[in-house]
Amino acid sequence: MAAKGSRRGLMGGLLAAVERLRAIGGKQLADVVITLVVAVAAAAAALYLNTTVPVRLIERQTEDFRVARGAPPARGDLVVVKIDDDAINAMRESSPCHCLAPINKAWLGDLLAALDAKGPKAIVVDYLLDIWSSDEEFNDFQARIASTTHPIIVGVDPNLKAGVDFPVAPKLLYADARALMHNDVDDIIRKYDPKPSQYWSLSGRAALALGDKSPPDKPFTIRYREPDPKLTAENLGAITPSYSAAFAPFLPAEFFKDKVIFIGSVTRSAHADSDTLKEDMHMTPLRFLPGHVQGTPGVEVHVHALAQMLEHDRIKAPGTIWSAAIVLLAALIGALIGRSTQALWISLGTVLALIVLFGVGAFYAYQQLALMLPMMAPVIGFAFGFFVLSRLSAAELQTQRAFYSSTLERYLAPQVIDRMVEGGEAVTIGAEEREITVMISDLENFSNLVASLDLETFEGVINEYFDGVIDILWKHEAMIDKMTGDGIIAIFGAPVPSTDHADRAIACAREIDVYAKEIRRRMIERGIRFGYTRMGISSGVGLVGNFGGERRFNYTAYGEVVVIAARLEAANKTFGTRILFSGDTLRLARQEVPIEPVGEIDLKGVPVPIPAYTSPTDDGPRE
Repeated sequence: MAAKGSRRGLMGGLLAAVERLRAIGGKQLADVVITLVVAVAAAAAALYLNTTVPVRLIERQTEDFRVARGAPPARGDLVVVKIDDDAINAMRESSPCHCLAPINKAWLGDLLAALDAKGPKAIVVDYLLDIWSSDEEFNDFQARIASTTHPIIVGVDPNLKAGVDFPVAPKLLYADARALMHNDVDDIIRKYDPKPSQYWSLSGRAALALGDKSPPDKPFTIRYREPDPKLTAENLGAITPSYSAAFAPFLPAEFFKDKVIFIGSVTRSAHADSDTLKEDMHMTPLRFLPGHVQGTPGVEVHVHALAQMLEHDRIKAPGTIWSAAIVLLAALIGALIGRSTQALWISLGTVLALIVLFGVGAFYAYQQLALMLPMMAPVIGFAFGFFVLSRLSAAELQTQRAFYSSTLERYLAPQVIDRMVEGGEAVTIGAEEREITVMISDLENFSNLVASLDLETFEGVINEYFDGVIDILWKHEAMIDKMTGDGIIAIFGAPVPSTDHADRAIACAREIDVYAKEIRRRMIERGIRFGYTRMGISSGVGLVGNFGGERRFNYTAYGEVVVIAARLEAANKTFGTRILFSGDTLRLARQEVPIEPVGEIDLKGVPVPIPAYTSPTDDGPRE
């Protein structure tokens, strides 16, 4: 069915491959093989592109959106005591020199003692306490926290050796504060290292202190918690209630009892002109949420990590094989949709709807199951599969359209050819039994018409007549079997099957009758003796298909249904009618039109009488 001529490029190669496969194993096998090959190629391309920086960046954005918008609620036993503008001012005022270096240890010691007295589970300090200006400063700090009874975890430089490079305070548990892992592509904090060195991280050490016997010791992706919706103003976006260290010692004990207290720099401000530098702020997936646009305080990242560790919550991701399988499935779905020949806008709408549906599904998979499905690779594979197969289908349609136009336009109405092409119905080369309706027409006194006109006039008259009749036949989707001088044999219900072929034939005959009377009137006004058009219609099972030899064949119909239609057409002259159709045609017809019985008539070559009917039309001129 392919059009002749050279083909180049990807589509040409695919078309040639499809034709070879069809020649070997048939259409179904060829379609399956080519769809699978394209799907595998699209999946491979998508997986490769997924390793490139631009695609990785977009993939990270989709992951971050899910992390931010699909976050689980936070625990209720965590609280932050923030070193903010007020705390820094209070710290500065308590220092004899009114200075910070970088934190006033005496002020911090008093803060720890005051908080410990309120009955917390533990206190985590997101500051380095491994540098002391003097022994006196260290001893003074120890004296201030001597009465504490709950675990106090503080940060130290892991490159320094406890007891050698800095003095050890028995009341303190030392940890590595460098647990926040920056992504190498866009510098977003997505992972947490619970044991980055010989020391556990702040949250890892806190988990141990709280009785967790086996916290994770390998880096993990942080499943950030939902910000507390009750917090506003300068606390907007915080995971837990957050109190300024300047006022925390004076707050009721129930604010801190049986909670893990994190102390760290939180420089969110209710006003934009704060004179405090935004320190220890990190870009995280929460940047999509209010309160995190300029970054998330590092101490809050530790809080998120501890909440996740205590709940033994992990973000799950499909492994390499499962990821590849998901991409292959998406590419296969795209290829199957692209292979269909439905309207372009329906295909594009389906593609967009499926992409949105997949995105929604991926979001809920994370929200409900903590499952982080890949997004970009499946979408790219889906798009590639759809594009390649849709282009292949378009190329095949173009080839098929050329074939149909060159071989079937002599028989079928253009809309029937379009439906065959766009519906994917192949023309069957061969014959089959099928229920059809046959209409045969004849022009009254045709011989006299030919004899009475010169050649040029006759050509114009007969062409005008046939142009109108053929337009009506095509309007009702008839197949023109053959034209015999003044007559036409038309078939309804072939080669494209239809359930209303009888209705189409009757409606077509009535419209031709109106047209034929109008053209007869016009011809008579011109002095041309133009006769009526007589039509016979019969329905039944006929043998339809391509008949002929190797060198020439014709798509036509055989059977008694054709004989009856021919005999009914001739019987019009006897009964003074212009349309006669059989009882079988009336039985199949569903539309209500004027019907008049003629009676049972004997037809030459038909063994039994045939009930015949006519359908008169208005004798007035056609509107």
